[in-house]
Amino acid sequence: MSKENTFLVGDWLVKLDGLSIQNKHLHKDLDSKVMLLLVYLMNNRQRVVTRNELLDQLWKNQVVADDVLSVAISSLRKALGDDFKSPSYIKTLSKKGYQLIAPVKAMSPNNHSIKVNWMVAALLGLVIFIALWFQLTPEDNSSNRNLDSNQAARLAVLPFDFYSSSKNREYIADGLTDIIINQLVQESDLQVTSRSSVMQYKGNKISVKEVVEQLNVDWILEGSVQLEGDKIQVTAQLINAVKDVHIWSETYQRNLSDLFEIQAEVASKIVTRLNLSSNQVILNNNSKLSPIPAVAYDSFLRAQFFHYQGKNEKSMNAYQQAIDLYPDYAQAYAHLSYSYYYGYLLKSLSGEVQTGGFIDKASKLAIKALQLDPNPAYVQLAVALSYLYKDHNYQAAGQAFQLAFERGNQDLMILEWYIEYSLITEQFDKAEQLAKHMLTISPLAYNKIRAYEAFYYRGDFKRADREVAKKAATFSAGYRESLYVWNSLASGNDDALLSHAPLFFKELKIPQNTIAEFIILLKEKGRSSALNFIVENIPTFNNYEKAKFYAWAGENEKAILLLQTLVAERDIEVFKLAIEPAFKLLGDESAYITLLKQLKLD
Repeated sequence: MSKENTFLVGDWLVKLDGLSIQNKHLHKDLDSKVMLLLVYLMNNRQRVVTRNELLDQLWKNQVVADDVLSVAISSLRKALGDDFKSPSYIKTLSKKGYQLIAPVKAMSPNNHSIKVNWMVAALLGLVIFIALWFQLTPEDNSSNRNLDSNQAARLAVLPFDFYSSSKNREYIADGLTDIIINQLVQESDLQVTSRSSVMQYKGNKISVKEVVEQLNVDWILEGSVQLEGDKIQVTAQLINAVKDVHIWSETYQRNLSDLFEIQAEVASKIVTRLNLSSNQVILNNNSKLSPIPAVAYDSFLRAQFFHYQGKNEKSMNAYQQAIDLYPDYAQAYAHLSYSYYYGYLLKSLSGEVQTGGFIDKASKLAIKALQLDPNPAYVQLAVALSYLYKDHNYQAAGQAFQLAFERGNQDLMILEWYIEYSLITEQFDKAEQLAKHMLTISPLAYNKIRAYEAFYYRGDFKRADREVAKKAATFSAGYRESLYVWNSLASGNDDALLSHAPLFFKELKIPQNTIAEFIILLKEKGRSSALNFIVENIPTFNNYEKAKFYAWAGENEKAILLLQTLVAERDIEVFKLAIEPAFKLLGDESAYITLLKQLKLD
């Protein structure tokens, strides 16, 4: 851990890399978002930070519940042992925001390494039991679920609790949760809530009733992982969520080194116990009992742990380590390829140039993964992204996306990218259907604007507006107003633009006099003058957004010049060149047509 990643805040030693705080008596782990909240308050401790600023900075472009910030503040206060009425750490200023009032000091931690062991204990047994449970007593299950006979059982796998003196091995419990979810989604009789929704409960005590209400599930699997030296204990229990009744519970105690032997042993035990000879989950997993070295799998689990924490560089390093340890690791190649595409996305959206190197590396990794094993869903996802962003082969990309969807149709990332592909290729009905499916399997999904995008790019601006209004409470103010602004510009509704643009610009920290000048120009000189003025006075817009403003202002030459630069830089956003309403105004420009041909979007 580096010096700058450890701080003393009041009486608490804050370890950013470890996502933990500790004092003389206690050690507490923090949720990654709660830690980000603490860090943001630390960095801005000289001033009051508003609620809107925190929402925009910590949940930027994410769909969140109304009370998400209040819950995060409450969790942070609880962890710090702070008193709301007589605060020592976080002061609330009514109708203004929050301020960190405790002293902050950078510390130099004691560097030490802990040998990381690994496990995959009892996983196959748990998966098979859950998958087969619904086939064991169909009469009872159908009545318990309150479902139609044709409806799949709905299950949520909650994050497994982790207990160990070695806190840097928490990824084992998270990995166990992920693997169970990934295995169970193969069962057609099960509808499994996505990881993104269930991981929001990590570290939070929540009642079965609350889970049922928030996730709309019938069954819950919860459990714990406990490590001591080279021993592991996994406890799992299945709950009838509707009746809040524990149906099954079992504890497994094993050595950490017995990965594949454990899988085979537990699978045989469960199948014998249920008097069943075969199942899709069993068939799928028996083919996967290949001798992946323990250390390689450990690196893979750490990589996924870092990925879901938003630490993409650490994640990529760990995936590469897994590959170095086991060169035939198809899943590691596929996930590393995806990580490069994720990095490509982040850098494109932030306005960084020359991101094409990410595409080339990702494509090579995807090809290698495909050669090793074409079956995993993420291998097909990596291949689909390569066809799309490197080769511009939309037909081949569609075939690979469909394969990825068939093998992982409840994986949120696969759905996200499949929707993106459907939008790019103007399959708007399909994009809308996939968006609805995504929200069904992930009620708390972070991205709830996909249906809006299907309407917006189709040109159905009234339905797009209704979609924003329907989900307005889940957006931050700035993000909500930005959607209204794009929609009003695309539909040519200057009255709506006057209504929503001022708040949107205010959330972007644009000076009030600049906003006032924009309003005057829009009223007195029209849209072109107002948009030209504002695009030159908002430094936060990236070049793609500026190109949209110029196109709407009738400044075709300026818009095309920016788009030519973005295409040369292989920016990810240019793949929507043919569907973006602003750029349809450039339809007669030969330079614009050339760009479409270059991207094979003509």
